[in-house]
Formats: sequence, C-alpha cells, structure tokens
Amino acid sequence: MVRLKWEIKWNTTQLGKTNDFVMIDGIKYFNRDYLNMEYLKENDHHTEDDKDQINYYDIVIGDEVYENGAWYYTDYKTHARDFSNFVGFGEDVELSV
Repeated sequence: MVRLKWEIKWNTTQLGKTNDFVMIDGIKYFNRDYLNMEYLKENDHHTEDDKDQINYYDIVIGDEVYENGAWYYTDYKTHARDFSNFVGFGEDVELSV
C-alpha cells in the first residue's frame, strides 16, 4: 500500500508535509515531528471533550495570525497509540496530496 504525503498549507505557506497522520472523529491529525513548528505558537486557549484536554496553537506567518488554527490533545492515549504528538488544523488550513 502506498501512502501519499499530505501537504498542510495556510496562506500559501507550507506548515508540513507527511504521510504520518491519524483520524480522530473524522479529522486528520498530523505527526508534529513533520510540521514546521516555527509557525505554530501555543496560546492559553484550552477546551475539553470526552477524550482529554485540548490545547491550541495560533498559526503565525509574518503579520498574519490564524487564532486557534491548530490544536492537540494533551494526553490522549488508547491501548494502541499515544495521540499527544498529533496536531489537527482548522478549516482554513489547506490539506492536499
């Protein structure tokens, strides 16, 4: 099986490119190790769902800011995998193969 690499972009800037992702509740979460983390600035916004606490990043490129444009679960694990190293993105972020 060939897994295509997903390109993650916001405002034409590449935030990452990887085939290492998971699906959680219909949303793709990408492995943080393959993201350009210099564009993701952790903020103080937090929410919680039935899985865990969710922490948010602002996406910052130059003077442009997408508030809460990315997020991750603080400590969400299942018997099969630890998801705390995976980042989801808001609808304004372009995902393409």
